[in-house]
Amino acid sequence: MELTAAQRAQWEHDGFVRLGQVASDDQLAALQERIDAIMLGQVVYPGMFFQADTESGSYGDLRADGWVGPTLAYRKIQDLERDPLFLQYLQHPLFRGLTRSLVAAEISVFRAMFMNKPAGRGTVLPYHQDGGSQWGLDRENFVTVWTALDDASIANGCVQVIPGSHQLGLLSERGHTITAEQEATLCREEDAVYLECRAGEAILLHNYVLHRSGVNTTSRPRRAFSVVYMDAATRRRSDGGEFPRVFGPGALLAAAAPGGQE
Repeated sequence: MELTAAQRAQWEHDGFVRLGQVASDDQLAALQERIDAIMLGQVVYPGMFFQADTESGSYGDLRADGWVGPTLAYRKIQDLERDPLFLQYLQHPLFRGLTRSLVAAEISVFRAMFMNKPAGRGTVLPYHQDGGSQWGLDRENFVTVWTALDDASIANGCVQVIPGSHQLGLLSERGHTITAEQEATLCREEDAVYLECRAGEAILLHNYVLHRSGVNTTSRPRRAFSVVYMDAATRRRSDGGEFPRVFGPGALLAAAAPGGQE
């Protein structure tokens, strides 16, 4: 499965493509149940990365405290390729075809990550790009697939993008930051597209497209699953280490989920 000619043209022009409904209703319900169980400590993967949401909603107040106890207010959870349900989903044949076409024949994941805007709150994510030296990779050949686990709307903090901004290349050496001047010039509200979508829909994103998200003003969470697929030849600059392989020889196989806290 690859992009159609029209989708490929949009990808090159805008830096994003809507992929439509990918997760089935049953799969979506299972993923929703599993991520809540992970947040509540009912399913545990030792060493999994957790980041709690802020009370203030300010990005500058975020901390990497890890697990802080059972709560549905985690903002970010990484390493979800360890979980069989999330691994099965991220190995969907559609994603296999897309990554083969856009990235490489053999694919690893930089991160398989839960992103959350808890009900009535949620940290503002300023405009940024994904990549640069902060990621510590020896090459940058990757794409992101973002899947809504709940309906995403302007009211609950859906992703906003600046179409075509990926064509500017990386705007800062570290990648995730842009200056106030760049934001004022490049991220005008009239140019932004709000990626509202239904639960189970997936969106293909170029990592260099400028994007942000706001707070959740509704009484329900806005959960999402974001996966960065990259060339399996990619290594960490710090130690030459590899990343979890999901497509090609040596790809991860789903195992049974571990138990909860004892």
